[in-house]
This record gives sequence, C-alpha cells and structure tokens, in this order.
Amino acid sequence: MIREGDFGKLLEDQFLSMLAYVAAQERLKNKQRQSEGIEVAKAAGVKFGRPKQEITPDFVRVYDKWKSGVIKAVEAMEELGMKNRTFYRRVKEYEHQQQVG
Repeated sequence: MIREGDFGKLLEDQFLSMLAYVAAQERLKNKQRQSEGIEVAKAAGVKFGRPKQEITPDFVRVYDKWKSGVIKAVEAMEELGMKNRTFYRRVKEYEHQQQVG
C-alpha cells in the first residue's frame, strides 16, 4: 500500500530524473554543435590558441650572448620578454634547426 507521502516522493524523484536527463541531452547537443563549429572553423583556416613566438633575429642575437656566457638565461628571458618555458622551448627548436639545416 502506497502512502500519500511516498507517492509524492516518487513523483519528485521521477521529475528530478527527467530534468537530469533533459540537462544531459542538452549538454550532448551543445558539445556536438561546438565540435561541428570547430571543424568548420579549422576547415576555413582559423588558428586556435595563443600565437607562437617565432625565432627572430633578435632571439638569435640574445641566444648567442647567452650561449657565450655574456648574459645569464634569466637576463636573456627578460630581454626577449619570454617566460622560461617558452625560452627553453625556442632554444631547443633553434638548436634543432642548426643541427638539421
């Protein structure tokens, strides 16, 4: 025998389950639309993320000073306006270019 309080709880649980299902379906639709939009943008040539800091002649000049011991790495980073991870990533890239080319 179902009491009136139990029936109200049952209806409440069913309603909340339905709302959770609707919310989950909406998230899936949004994610699908987002991925479709990203694919369209990539096909159109849109670049995502931060622009890459290229190896410039200024970088090469500061790199040479750093490698010869005239300045420390921290001074080179400050002069170039780079964070340490970016600086060392560009150093690795530049040294690889020197070995290959």
